[in-house]
Amino acid sequence: MTTPENSRRIFLRNLGLGSGAVLLATCAKGGVALDNGRSREVYREGEDAVAEPSVGPKPAPKDLPDNLNRSNFYVHNEKPLALETRRSRLRSSPITPAGLLFVRNNLPMPDKSIVTHPDEWVLEVKGVHSERKLTVAQLKTIGRSFETSVLQCSGNGRAFFAHAPSGSQWSVGAAGCVVWGGVRVSEVAKLLGGPVSGMQFLTGTGGENLPEGVDPKLAIVERSVPAEKGLKDCLLAWEMNGEPIPITHGGPLRLVVPGYFGCNNIKYIQTLAFTAQESEAKIQQKGYRFRPLGEKGDPEQPSLWRMPVKSWVNGPGADDTPTLSGRVHFHGVAFSGERGVNKIEVSMDKGKSWVQAKFDGPSMGPNAWRAFHFAVELEEGEYTIVSRATDTQGDRQPQSRDENERGYRYNAWQEAALTARVVDVLPKAKSAKKTTDKPAELAALPKKQVKLSEAGERGKAVFTQKAQPGCGVCHTLSDTESAGAIGPSLDALKPNLKQVENAVTNGVGVMPSFSGSLSPEEISDLAQYIKEATH
Repeated sequence: MTTPENSRRIFLRNLGLGSGAVLLATCAKGGVALDNGRSREVYREGEDAVAEPSVGPKPAPKDLPDNLNRSNFYVHNEKPLALETRRSRLRSSPITPAGLLFVRNNLPMPDKSIVTHPDEWVLEVKGVHSERKLTVAQLKTIGRSFETSVLQCSGNGRAFFAHAPSGSQWSVGAAGCVVWGGVRVSEVAKLLGGPVSGMQFLTGTGGENLPEGVDPKLAIVERSVPAEKGLKDCLLAWEMNGEPIPITHGGPLRLVVPGYFGCNNIKYIQTLAFTAQESEAKIQQKGYRFRPLGEKGDPEQPSLWRMPVKSWVNGPGADDTPTLSGRVHFHGVAFSGERGVNKIEVSMDKGKSWVQAKFDGPSMGPNAWRAFHFAVELEEGEYTIVSRATDTQGDRQPQSRDENERGYRYNAWQEAALTARVVDVLPKAKSAKKTTDKPAELAALPKKQVKLSEAGERGKAVFTQKAQPGCGVCHTLSDTESAGAIGPSLDALKPNLKQVENAVTNGVGVMPSFSGSLSPEEISDLAQYIKEATH
């Protein structure tokens, strides 16, 4: 008679994981080596060290990875890559193609060779009765499941906050809806004997290497979610919209936490552990915390897990694209993490009156978004269109944003309005202007002569000598000939005095607070130097 325990033993034996056996870690040819299952990936609180100056596009690399078409994106940052899908490119389909999905990386991506032989990628599973290392090929023998889920950066909508929080100034384009394919975490855990007693969290660790000179405790990408959630519907995914996950989106293996913000969906996952406590990494303890204005991150503050109810209208008319008068069909998306939505309304008078819109296509589950549309006859003029969704538990999208220091969890309808310019005659198409890309490497940056004030000279000494770790370890700045591996490039950002002072004083992401090691005068001089060197 075959019992569940016998089935588990047979499975382990077939994998070569019988009692006392150890599966040696193997890497894809030319891939990332394991460091006792604790590979390093930098964490920058999901966003850049200082605020982006605007929502508009930045100079893009000559070749975006995975052959992505840069005309589809706003390039918020080049190193690491931060691409926001242009609103006008977000289609009415409920599924977002890989080529149109936003990209947010915390470090320059691993070598693309890791997706050349994806089945050789190794995952270490801990906190279960039979801890093991499994290749993707072995994971594929355990089971196969699919989950349609919204992937959204927790800072999506940051551009709408009045206090200009630090980080990439996403508007609505840091989100998409994807069909993920892989194996349930619950199936893997079951066949490895289940979680050890007392394990309260599921903790995932990313698989990028951390540059030297950065404290691993500050930089490692390691997020914890409730173990109950992990066993309910989390997925170890190797497939995205029916294709292998590309490197820009976390291939060859990614943890998918349906209904939760993107920061919990760990790319290049190499360690999956059931743990008694939340991760001690900064990304968990202080990062991605919903904190009041002016306060630093603290473990007592709410962690950014489930995504609240949200919707917006995408087009036509986005990005100042004119729309022909007459009958216009507007389209948008609505979702609520783990719940789904059952009502969507639109308004063209700034919320004074509302009419119900129509959902398109079938529901693809409580974690997917619903595409919707509505049609209206419009004459020439400018129109403001907003939407609000109601989820299956009765939560309705609010009018106003919930203020917080980092500009997280934006789900208001007021600022996310679509402004559409309706015309009687469409203008003739203009020939595309030739664009010139600026190389990202420091060697290609023109060396400019910078004339510094006395405060700027003192600040340069702080940048190059006093600050520890040195500013050049992380940041690129042509004046000091530094080419930080983590970024962002200060030459490209051109931050103002306040942005630099806030980031240096309070710390952002992997960047620690320097308020204990630098005096207020030194911080002021440093800000002055960076302003003079980049403007």
